[in-house]
Amino acid sequence: MPTLAARAAPRLMLVAAGVLLALGCGLACAPDASTPEERIRAVLAALEAGAEKKSAGAIKEHVSELYADAQGNDKRAIAQLVAFHLLRNQSVYLLTRVRSVEIEAPGAARAEVLVAMAGTPIAGPEALLGLRADLYRFDLRLAEESDGAWRIRSAEWRPAAVGDFR
Repeated sequence: MPTLAARAAPRLMLVAAGVLLALGCGLACAPDASTPEERIRAVLAALEAGAEKKSAGAIKEHVSELYADAQGNDKRAIAQLVAFHLLRNQSVYLLTRVRSVEIEAPGAARAEVLVAMAGTPIAGPEALLGLRADLYRFDLRLAEESDGAWRIRSAEWRPAAVGDFR
């Protein structure tokens, strides 16, 4: 069975993706402020900001109470893994690329996000060649919940390559 640390890295990446969605939360969290796509992108941005500030709470608020993934994780499990990873690393720096945001139906969306995570600042995709960074591709399912906020309902992730970020 993989150690908690081994399981935490991919889950933190999920959180990082969520943080990326939330960065623009100033726009995204106000239901009448923008389009669904803009609000989702803002959630992703907020997730990125929360991860870089090492704020598990800022990430957790963008994960639905109904979260469930193929690995059997719920919101509580993801929150614990994110908190563990953030505590384990002195610094967290992300480089994110939102490859797509698709509104699949009213109140339902999918986002594909690339996330590079390192312990030092990442100047851009070209810097990834010289860094030890974890690279992931996230497929996120989001839902607009009763309070008007978009939250992550499920996520799948797999390794990404440096070339994916260009």
